[in-house]
Amino acid sequence: MTSKTFYASLAFVIAITFACRTAQAEDGEFYVNTYRSLGSVSPQGVRSSAMGRAGRGLADGVYSLGVNPAALGAHQGAAIDVALGFDWLDDGYDAADQVTFKLGGAVSLDRWSRLAGPNQAVGALLHTQNYSGASNNSMKRNQTGVLMAYGLHFMENLLGGVSVALFDGEWKSSPTLDEDGNVTGMNLDRSFTGGDFKVGGIYRITDQTTFGGTVGYSTGFFKEKATYAGTAGSGSLERWSIGVGVAHQYTDDTLILGDIWYDRLKTDAPGILDESNKAWGLSVGIEQQVIPDLMALRGGLYYDRTSYSGRNGDTFFVPSGSFSKGRFGVTAGVGVRLYNFDLGYSLDINSNGDVKNTLDVATEW
Repeated sequence: MTSKTFYASLAFVIAITFACRTAQAEDGEFYVNTYRSLGSVSPQGVRSSAMGRAGRGLADGVYSLGVNPAALGAHQGAAIDVALGFDWLDDGYDAADQVTFKLGGAVSLDRWSRLAGPNQAVGALLHTQNYSGASNNSMKRNQTGVLMAYGLHFMENLLGGVSVALFDGEWKSSPTLDEDGNVTGMNLDRSFTGGDFKVGGIYRITDQTTFGGTVGYSTGFFKEKATYAGTAGSGSLERWSIGVGVAHQYTDDTLILGDIWYDRLKTDAPGILDESNKAWGLSVGIEQQVIPDLMALRGGLYYDRTSYSGRNGDTFFVPSGSFSKGRFGVTAGVGVRLYNFDLGYSLDINSNGDVKNTLDVATEW
């Protein structure tokens, strides 16, 4: 792909971005956005975020350890990565803001022991999400996760890795009242905690093409502390996820990515609620080195769909019934190499009216 073709493609992506119509949000939108991240510690690097959210096949070291721990198998030396994100979300009741923060690091084990060799690395990251601002229902949610990962280059063309994470958070919304003061909508005061386990692999098919995959499992419990209708109690949550991706170095200056994934999350509290959320998605992205080793432009497209079902009896803890919501998104970004620092920015806009901005600073030595 020539630079001229890339610029034409980027202009097309930008045109689609501004043409995206904000979808009319539903009451269930708050649940859709919450379940997309509940019980999972998988923050993307700014590079893959700008390339349509694809990256499971990318051996990108510390930048990819949240998505695929096998990426650490290609890591050499030591690195630190810091990212700050500001998201504007339309959750169906009112506009709201979410701030995300990530601090990650990785080191090759040959820095510690000659016996370990240069083909092993460990990494860790802290990831927080804090959502607030939907004033109509005083909705709030937050989650903090700490992840540890290990990666190994154990065959000539094969990387492998595992990660273990702990997460903790809360999810609140004040009840919706009618003009007579009667409760007519959701009333949540839920805390949750648990663990997230993931195994991944990356295989080099040719000198230009790598294939990656991950399988993840999360489990935990929550406490519903709202006392309306006397239905406070505790329950469990469980999440399964699987995803595959391909990275292809089309030319020396052009990289193409593609991913597809599926996950399912279930929460259950006997006598209170029974919820299930299934989601799938696909992504494509491109990166063009406009100034090799100094500056790269990135862009991408994605589509995902979430299907939620809930059963709550006579309470207002969850929407009773089922609904499904799909969204189309476009991403763009830039990466700049400045001395020993990598500076990155990504923009993500989707048809639900959500806008995500992420700034990233990383260094390796």
